[in-house]
Amino acid sequence: MNALRELAHAVQHSQMRCVVPAVIALALLPSALPAQRGDTPSPRLVPAFGVHYGTPMRFSVSAGGALDMSERGNEGIIAVVEQGQHGNELSAGYYRMVGRFGSGFSLRAAVLRTSGEPWNADPHTTYVGAEAHLLVILGVGGRAGFLRRASKVANGSRDNIVTLGLSIGS
Repeated sequence: MNALRELAHAVQHSQMRCVVPAVIALALLPSALPAQRGDTPSPRLVPAFGVHYGTPMRFSVSAGGALDMSERGNEGIIAVVEQGQHGNELSAGYYRMVGRFGSGFSLRAAVLRTSGEPWNADPHTTYVGAEAHLLVILGVGGRAGFLRRASKVANGSRDNIVTLGLSIGS
């Protein structure tokens, strides 16, 4: 939990340039470790992109990477940076593809920093929590999350927010 607070503090103080490389390095760490046995599949890093619409950022785009840890190429670790109309988000967690037609899910820890006029959230506020992403078919699906305020209360009234949205991709 202290790591999430430190990440939220870094985002709050516009140190995203330092946080993003640290998250990427953490995601790539398993691929740098030697395999214990010869039959262990080596992890693959694959790009992850998405387009989202929903609360609190309204329209947003995301980019990141998925470290595929399965020999069948269907599960692993995902880390994504998202830029929205009214906020930014950094998330990382577990993903699994369960179907042949781009269906699957991911469960992620998330740090969200709002700006401007976000929906159902206070502006210029940092929130920390978890999100679930569900891809129904061909990467199209939705997401829902619960986040709690991590920054000081200024004029805001929302200590907790629920994120909801439609998505294509990560």
